[in-house]
Amino acid sequence: MPTDKGSGGCAGGYTGRIAGAALAVGIFFATASSLIAPVFADLLGHAAPVRDVAIAPGGDLAITSGFDDVAILWALPQEDQIARLYGHEAAVNAAAYLAPDRAVTVSDDGTARIWDLTTGTALKVLRGHDSKVVGVAVSPDGRMIATASWDRTVILWEGESGAQITRFTGHDGPVNAVRFVAGGSQLISAGYDGAIRLWPVGPDAPRATLFANAGFPINDIALLRGGGQVVTASADGILRVWDLASGQIVRALTAHEGAVLAVAASADGTLIASGGTDGRLVLWRATDTLDAPSVEVALPHYRAVWSIDFSPDGQAVYASGVDRVTRGFRTRDGEPLGGEVTPFKPIERVSRALANSENPVERGSYQFRKCAVCHALTADSAPKAGPTLAGIFGRRVGGLARYSYSEALQAADFTWTPQSVSELFEKGPDVMLPGTKMPIQRLPDARDRADLMAFLKQATASGQ
Repeated sequence: MPTDKGSGGCAGGYTGRIAGAALAVGIFFATASSLIAPVFADLLGHAAPVRDVAIAPGGDLAITSGFDDVAILWALPQEDQIARLYGHEAAVNAAAYLAPDRAVTVSDDGTARIWDLTTGTALKVLRGHDSKVVGVAVSPDGRMIATASWDRTVILWEGESGAQITRFTGHDGPVNAVRFVAGGSQLISAGYDGAIRLWPVGPDAPRATLFANAGFPINDIALLRGGGQVVTASADGILRVWDLASGQIVRALTAHEGAVLAVAASADGTLIASGGTDGRLVLWRATDTLDAPSVEVALPHYRAVWSIDFSPDGQAVYASGVDRVTRGFRTRDGEPLGGEVTPFKPIERVSRALANSENPVERGSYQFRKCAVCHALTADSAPKAGPTLAGIFGRRVGGLARYSYSEALQAADFTWTPQSVSELFEKGPDVMLPGTKMPIQRLPDARDRADLMAFLKQATASGQ
């Protein structure tokens, strides 16, 4: 079953100090994962992979953004959830802080949203991109927001009103990352075209300077030495440190076995952290001349690291990614902040052999494997991006209490039955429920649909 998430809000009651990041040693280590009760010093709350972690400048807040269409505001070091920021209609890709009580998030739904962190409600929705928005930055004075999108543009917005100031065009592919440099008078962006571009900030100078080209797609960027150097994370597995004055490569750092997906820098510019498809988090001394990690510590890990951020006091580093958990580590030795790291709990996968079973329910369990990413089968399961399917047959469309549906489902007037669910997969959600945010997903084969209905009849009835 696809998911369809609408708007909503979650009240909090906390005003925190918000700021950037810092750190002080070099280590190599890998991440672990799990979905167990909140223990240790890890942030567990998402029902899908975590796309971003952003630690507040004061060190007392964190925002994690997930593929479950939610951003979560946390209190540190308690690791307590303050608010779940509902409103985006697709995966939330990144967050940045505007003020002690405000933040901005960006999403696959093509929007940016400005949030009141004391109430957990959206103040502004910024619309202007034509594709998913994956990167966001805030100027040092908090007066401007920059967003990077797969529509190949960067947009500059007013931080207070949310009004669009300038749209920058010039990239030949999706733009993955954007940062303010030179005290906020310029932007630097990078993306899949491998190009690094500098943009003068202001309506009178929208043209970009092609600063350099890495020759490979760039997934992320970070600034060093007060903005004098920029670090790029590339698909070829190399971190490149560039001098902004000359455009020359200062260092090329290699440790990952695969693409580098994320890079971060400490506020004082002494450390660089990188994460990649190999599931490892690597820390480097920015002042070293050696192109190798300073210290290596082996830890359990699982799959890709998508985001990294440092604590402002330089004592901790956080990493998140595919396995839904954001983990914190001490920077001096790579040990988990709470003494132990949350272990990875393998995801149970349906055997491909069931697709050829003689039992239609078993064949249906194989068809349900993609639906399971967004939907639970029992009422007491951990929240996922979509509503639980427990008791779905006989339930009105959009009728589950405490779930925020899109307008398309709220306006629909029918009841879910095996026939209507089968029709959904035969025609596709976009045809049966125009305007829905469900992923376009079909099962054109009649037997596959019948098998899925046989499985759902059994699994959802017992899960109520």
